Amino acid sequence: MLREEFKVKGMICSRCLKVLTMELRSTGAEILEIQLGRIVIQYDPNVVKKNRIIDSICENEFEIISDSKVILSEETKRWIIHYVWHTFHEDKLSEFLSKKQCKSYNTISKNFKNIFGKSIERFHVLLKVERVKELINEGELTFSEMAYSVGYQSPSALAKQFKVETGMTLKEFKELGTGKRIPLDKI
Repeated sequence: MLREEFKVKGMICSRCLKVLTMELRSTGAEILEIQLGRIVIQYDPNVVKKNRIIDSICENEFEIISDSKVILSEETKRWIIHYVWHTFHEDKLSEFLSKKQCKSYNTISKNFKNIFGKSIERFHVLLKVERVKELINEGELTFSEMAYSVGYQSPSALAKQFKVETGMTLKEFKELGTGKRIPLDKI
């Protein structure tokens, strides 16, 4: 039996984990560990061909990565998504990333910009706008609650940023019903 670890680009949500789990199981490989950005499998090379495993990952719009700088930038992206969706913003984003990745923010930031061509701050703003779109579609929070939940200091700061990024007000977006959203892996 062979044991292999793959670093995977594009895994950003629980659905990604579910899709890859199902796909890899269908190849006959045993999944030892799967988490965002990382898969550890075990398989018998006489029964399962490595190319089939790689194909099942790539056919689902994921990419196997080995470059340490790309791996760091993908981890950074996942931590920023986590920060926007699942934290109370008690730490600044720069502090949060430095703690999670055990690297200086300067190193993380330069690497991210080199790999993705946009700053962490720009990516963070775009994610917050997408999160607010999601919250508007859910219809459970007021605009003020949304602003604070994604880390804005005031509702007016959110309103201004949202207008700049989408070309419409929060109210206009809400009146659309289910307005256009951008998949997180396309930001």
